Amino acid sequence: MNDTLALFPLSIACDSEGRLTLAGHALRDLARTWGTPLYLYDGATVRQQVETLRAALAAAYPAASEITYAAKAYFALGMARRLAALDLGVDVVSLGELRLAQRAGFPAGKIHLHGNNKSAAELTAALAAGIQAVVVDSLDELAFLETLATAQGRRARLWLRITPGVAVETHAYRQTGHEHTKFGLPLADGQAAEALRRARRSPHLELVGLHTHLGSQLSDPAPYREAIHRLYALARAADFCPAEFSPGGGWYVRYTPADPLVPVTAWVEAVTAAVQAECRAAGWPLPRLVLEPGRWLVAQAGLALYTVGACKQSADGTRWAAVDGGLADNPRPALYGARYAALVDGKVHEPPAGTLNLVGKFCESGDFLLPEARLPALQRGDLVVLPVAGAYQLSMASNYNLAGRPAALWVEAEGVALLQPREEPLAGWWGEPEA
Repeated sequence: MNDTLALFPLSIACDSEGRLTLAGHALRDLARTWGTPLYLYDGATVRQQVETLRAALAAAYPAASEITYAAKAYFALGMARRLAALDLGVDVVSLGELRLAQRAGFPAGKIHLHGNNKSAAELTAALAAGIQAVVVDSLDELAFLETLATAQGRRARLWLRITPGVAVETHAYRQTGHEHTKFGLPLADGQAAEALRRARRSPHLELVGLHTHLGSQLSDPAPYREAIHRLYALARAADFCPAEFSPGGGWYVRYTPADPLVPVTAWVEAVTAAVQAECRAAGWPLPRLVLEPGRWLVAQAGLALYTVGACKQSADGTRWAAVDGGLADNPRPALYGARYAALVDGKVHEPPAGTLNLVGKFCESGDFLLPEARLPALQRGDLVVLPVAGAYQLSMASNYNLAGRPAALWVEAEGVALLQPREEPLAGWWGEPEA
């Protein structure tokens, strides 16, 4: 069980009776007060992740750098305000994320707008706000942005997102830098070079940087080095010295005790060394280096709490335990075959009672949380806790089966704060509020 506890936030503790606390708050008490499913974010873990990455950058890169949070990992106003207070930048991909970032206090100069199909409303809002950069994804978008900037009498500050044609080892749906992807300007057929030429000669566009993103859950730094080399080859061919450069994010996070330990320093040292080597070879000054992690910053800080309901056995002997959440608040197992670990509050020190499938309550056969899990004997009312729940769960949640999305709390030793309230049935767009 200690192996599984290592996946939990820094503030987790377990007493001799197997009861769990986060920053001194009993998980059972939080679940009783706020209901389940319930998501918790440990403030100490988020701060530690930021400090660790910032220190690694400072040690490895002798020029300006910035950590920019990928909002798609999870973004609510309370979370955004706390991240802005840590002096992070933010990577947004929609008008909603842009507006929330502004409301949370992120300076315009720390906001980047990504996305493969930005709307006129999104680009217009970005231009009006004077954000740090629009990350242009295609030749079509480049022309569209130029038209909007011309009409508004503005000069659009931009990066180009380049698709370097570098394959990575991760789930197919998490690969974004290979040649067969909807994202970015391909290097292979000359679109990236053409975009660079067009952007530099337009009086309404200010090209300041290059960007790439290879995918998510990457544990090998070699593809990053290769991508950086290819982007700098493009830049040298055009005699364009980027003032800003971003190799994206996507670094690996452990989800189960069986997953290997791969330190973030391996990523930071590889990326920074590659950029420095390319600049030395070209005789150029170092760019402002922007890393864009989302999952790595907040995944470990998050816990998902569920209450066990029906427990049963199939005719073939397969055992099942269903919880009060699942697919609607965490689609990752269904989308990516994501694997998790879990502990049962009050039973942390008990041995497994065989194998069972921990599943959700939704009307899909693929609604698994932990297939073939080895957990203590479960019964109705038990509290199951899944670690590493801070990224791409609530942000991808839905109202499937007209379920309300769970509440989320920010947890500190001094108290808890509500990040998002629990949605109530018939209080959303699908019906009138109950009297």
